[in-house]
Amino acid sequence: MVTKQRSKNLRLSPILYGITVGLSVFVAGVILAMYLYRSLQQNLKDETQQVLEVIEQNIQRTITESYGVSLLLALTVQENGEVIDFEEVARDLLGQHDAVDVLQLVPDGIIEYVYPLEGNEVVIGYDILEDPNVNREVMKAAESRSIYFAGPLSLRQGGVAVIGRLPIFIDGELWGFSAVLTYLETLVELSGMESFSDRYYFQLSKNNPNTGEEEFFLPINEKIELELFQSVDFPEGDWKLYANRINSVRPVRGVFVLSTIFLIGGIMVGFLFFKIFMKPFELEELLEKKSEELLKSREEFKQNSELLVSVLESPKRISIFSLDKDYNYIAFNNNHSKFVELEFDTRVQTGVSIFSFVPKNEKTAIKARYDRALNGESFEYIRRSVSKSGNTMFWQNWYNPIRNKNRQIIGITVFSVDITENIKAEHKLEQNEKRYRTLISSSPYCIHELDRKGKLISINKAGLKMFRKEKEEEVLGLTYSALVGKKNQPIINDAVLNALSGKPSEVEISARNGFYLSSFIPLKNDEGDVIKIMGITQDITERKKAEDFVENSLREKTMLLEEIHHRVKNNLAIVSGLLELQKTETGDEYLTEAFDQSINRIISIAMVHELMYKSEDLSSVNVHSYLDKLIPAISATMQNKAQNVEFDIDIDEYKLNINQAIPLGLLLNELITNSFKYAFNGRSDNRISIHLTGIKNNLLVHYADNGSGFNTDIDFNEPKNLGLNLIHAQLAQLGAKYEVVTQSRFQLNFTFKVQGRGSHSNIKN
Repeated sequence: MVTKQRSKNLRLSPILYGITVGLSVFVAGVILAMYLYRSLQQNLKDETQQVLEVIEQNIQRTITESYGVSLLLALTVQENGEVIDFEEVARDLLGQHDAVDVLQLVPDGIIEYVYPLEGNEVVIGYDILEDPNVNREVMKAAESRSIYFAGPLSLRQGGVAVIGRLPIFIDGELWGFSAVLTYLETLVELSGMESFSDRYYFQLSKNNPNTGEEEFFLPINEKIELELFQSVDFPEGDWKLYANRINSVRPVRGVFVLSTIFLIGGIMVGFLFFKIFMKPFELEELLEKKSEELLKSREEFKQNSELLVSVLESPKRISIFSLDKDYNYIAFNNNHSKFVELEFDTRVQTGVSIFSFVPKNEKTAIKARYDRALNGESFEYIRRSVSKSGNTMFWQNWYNPIRNKNRQIIGITVFSVDITENIKAEHKLEQNEKRYRTLISSSPYCIHELDRKGKLISINKAGLKMFRKEKEEEVLGLTYSALVGKKNQPIINDAVLNALSGKPSEVEISARNGFYLSSFIPLKNDEGDVIKIMGITQDITERKKAEDFVENSLREKTMLLEEIHHRVKNNLAIVSGLLELQKTETGDEYLTEAFDQSINRIISIAMVHELMYKSEDLSSVNVHSYLDKLIPAISATMQNKAQNVEFDIDIDEYKLNINQAIPLGLLLNELITNSFKYAFNGRSDNRISIHLTGIKNNLLVHYADNGSGFNTDIDFNEPKNLGLNLIHAQLAQLGAKYEVVTQSRFQLNFTFKVQGRGSHSNIKN
């Protein structure tokens, strides 16, 4: 009994008990250290995974933003393949999205539109389908019919970038691509890698579609083994993102330190075995609790991060909001908040149901759309609404479900764009198009359109009637020259070629016993290229007949007028001849002079009619030609009155109608006759000066002789004989203003306004 008690005492002695407790504590400490080691390792792995997820979400946000930009850029491509307002739209998009550095439109695989162009000129005309280094990734985008992110690639203009290409299909045919470029530096900066660079080493890679090998794009750290990396796959473009904790040796060091502490603690506190024995269990419970809180916190962080990724800060006129499965707000941007406050006079708050302010009559339809997205469907819907101010608005909405890491739907995101102005513009364009088509259809002229091959693509009712066709299908696809006959084909083909070169042309043709005037007008796009030709053809048969009738009538009247002038000249010549015969029968010198004066007057009138029917216009007389013939004729009949009279003549080339030519001729006839009869009185040095000068619409006439002038009993301004009366009558007929000198010489200067081509019947008497 004593031995047993002693053994018991020995077994329970403080030393043995302390050793036992110490060993127990140490063993428990080692076990706990290993547990903590695994826990720390798991925590480090979870932390790394969280960092990867944050960076992945940032990159995914960049990709999503790039996708939205590529969609908006693709809207500049119209249904006919034309690109409208590319530079303006690209400038706005680039200014509002930090995730995009360069925008491109790539019709038929050839880069034709780039913004900004500066620094990127070298890629204009680059055919990406012909480049074996990139064409596989290009074809992946076309085959998937969705955006595909290629790269990072070394750019022809320098630098490395990620390129997202969104295929654009028109009527089921691939038109080309809408492309967004994000430089690798921009992607790294927006991903947030730099904020973790002191603790983590990151790497981006992808499988080269040409070689099948994995390529790395960030600087490689040889000291870190690749198998220690954590990876996350990106479905857009087959990328991988790696991250590794730089100081991952900490858990091992912590285990060693913790084991040492427990060894010392076990020796020092063996006598407190109960408390020390309980400590591991308490600590384990505490660790489990903290682990559960950490996991819960991580899950909330993950969920909030996923929600925040879907709520993109959008440019003006774009509203974005997210709802949970109970239709409560979990995120929204400023544009959505402002819109709700303006239209519904309420403030948006997280946790508040959207149906708290939505009108009851719209609730059912709106909820049905939300439920479609909550059931996993992504779709687009254009919504019409009437604002509080009474204005009709149109919104283009994209509904998308929000999924967590396990692909479970936890809410929806609605992406809304105000397209009111676009709808109004389309409506106005449609009205203008309808008005344009109505005008063309009701036009009495043949209006048609030709493509670049000269073939008809449209024609109105008047055109069908002109070519004796009932249906438009009978002529569509034919060349216009084929409709107007072989003899007109060369001239029509030349006119079409001129229009295709950008020059409007007009030709006159004859067909089916009629005459037609065809105009061809080139229609150009924004780049100045001719895309088609507008043609207008009008029947001018009646106009041609009228023109021929007028031309024939004018020819007949011209011949008649020539004949009248000719006959008047001949009749005056007969009268002049009769007076000459009559003059020879009289022996009276006074009567002979009277006959000569009358003959000269008749000759001056006859010469006007002679020059009139010889002129081209039959309405005016060249003054120079007229007086060139008249003055010598008068001089020839008067030379017997005074010998050796010299003429100083300077006459401008000027035209007068018959109303002024005859009075001028009669006036000069009287002046020359008077000078011969009265001025010289047998003198040998005799001279007559006649100068006619035209100044604008006035004719200045200077007449002078170097004779003796008038007798003191004769007043020029108060005529008492026939000659002076005739001079005054012709001055009045011309409406002339005159100045006269009659002392020691005779000089008459007068000027009158030249009339237009008046009728032949308005000669004043």
